[in-house]
Amino acid sequence: MQTKRVLKAGAGAAVALSLVVASACSSGDAGKQNNTAAPSGPVEITMMNQYLTAEPPKMDSEPMKLLQQYTNTNLKVTWVPSASYSEKVTASIAVASDLPQLLLVKDDRNPAIIDAARAGLFWELGPYLKDYPNLKSLDATRLNNISVDGKVYGVFRWRAMGRNGIIIRKDWLDNLGLQEPKTIDELLNVIKAFTYNDPDKNGKNDTFGISFDSNSAQIYHFLSVLGAPNTWDYKDGKMTPDFMTKPYIDTMKMLQQMFKDKLFNSDFPVVKDRTVLVNQGKVGVYIGALDDLNARFTDLYKANPTAKLDTVASISGPTGIKIQGGTGYNSVFMIPQTSVKTEAELKQVLSFIDKLGDEKVQNLITWGIEGKHYKLENGQAVRIDEQKYTDEVYNTLFQMMTFDGSKALPGKLDPSVEKYTKLIQDNEKYAVPNPAQPLLSKTYMEKGKQLDQIITDARTKFILGELDEAGFNQAVANWQKQGGDQVMNEYKTEYEKTQKK
Repeated sequence: MQTKRVLKAGAGAAVALSLVVASACSSGDAGKQNNTAAPSGPVEITMMNQYLTAEPPKMDSEPMKLLQQYTNTNLKVTWVPSASYSEKVTASIAVASDLPQLLLVKDDRNPAIIDAARAGLFWELGPYLKDYPNLKSLDATRLNNISVDGKVYGVFRWRAMGRNGIIIRKDWLDNLGLQEPKTIDELLNVIKAFTYNDPDKNGKNDTFGISFDSNSAQIYHFLSVLGAPNTWDYKDGKMTPDFMTKPYIDTMKMLQQMFKDKLFNSDFPVVKDRTVLVNQGKVGVYIGALDDLNARFTDLYKANPTAKLDTVASISGPTGIKIQGGTGYNSVFMIPQTSVKTEAELKQVLSFIDKLGDEKVQNLITWGIEGKHYKLENGQAVRIDEQKYTDEVYNTLFQMMTFDGSKALPGKLDPSVEKYTKLIQDNEKYAVPNPAQPLLSKTYMEKGKQLDQIITDARTKFILGELDEAGFNQAVANWQKQGGDQVMNEYKTEYEKTQKK
């Protein structure tokens, strides 16, 4: 079961989508018109992409111009705020006729996306990847994770399997004479101290230990630490969801007590972005991507230049160090057949994506511009100004970053970046995989949104103290009755099929 909310296209939308795709394919004769002459000038490529910063990336910035110059493209990007991005994508594919040539899809397991792929909206890219020097080396496990019925309809944006962790106010630790936490108990003690012991020394009771929002990332981090499976667990011939395990209940009880102790914001069910409280200087612990450290807290430093954030090594729980394993990617680039109507046009778009993996582009994204963002010392790149690089390069080009950066220059990084980079690498061995990640369930496709909501609502009510364990178990029984049992059986069948291959 996916932890993200899903939206299902209705039957009418699915029919309309099929008609739009059929019309586009017949009028453009998709896949057959290969005789388009190669353009001599830059290729114009339209794209829809998200942004996480306060303002969208500037297309006339020097790094963005250099990216387009190297890839010989004229990018026309529609930038959409991250918070509303998935809804925008779902609405766009329902219309289909007005899609860009390159579409970033965050929730590629969303039934609406899978239905669209099956209906023929997106090009199947698997047969073409071998023709490009960088695309042909894409990791097979990650390609399997994004596949639909064994077919690949996109190019994943590579991410480490163990990217998530803890970011902490190091200056608050120092103010209170505390050490970096190494266990779950030590972390809880730090969170309590950040709540009650005036860590910012302003004489007011105005801080929380940790920020929560409606996204479940922080909850799933705690679940992994306390030994819960990653969303699903295959054991003894059964596929079981995490919320039917004891570690899940133990985690909810811990979160309920934290809520009673007012260790995090009580409005978390309606909060969209947990970085806001950190940036306001009201929170000392953030759980999310470790590389958020130098990307998502610019406003904190603007308001409080003496603030100091740092990353924390993965903490241990009852069964040792465990973190929720990621999918190995963060969003997928997909190419609609309604806007890319010929194979020749498809190859132009694929060529652009492939060039994102070239050494020059990886250097640009990783280091920026020589003499401005980095300098060379003994063959190694050395960052000139970490914040300048973050503001001008990282925040501009991050959403274009598709490959793993292994072709970029070796170099010396800011100590904080070196630290979290090593932590992300170390996390690989602690990452617990989700065995159902590449699997598809017909029932979940049809009822996933409703089924997820049953558990999410029950979990939220439990944390808020509005539901006891018996009430939560009743919600689980309702989940099973409404289709959960079928999902369990379908995932079991699909999983066992993959093990026989």
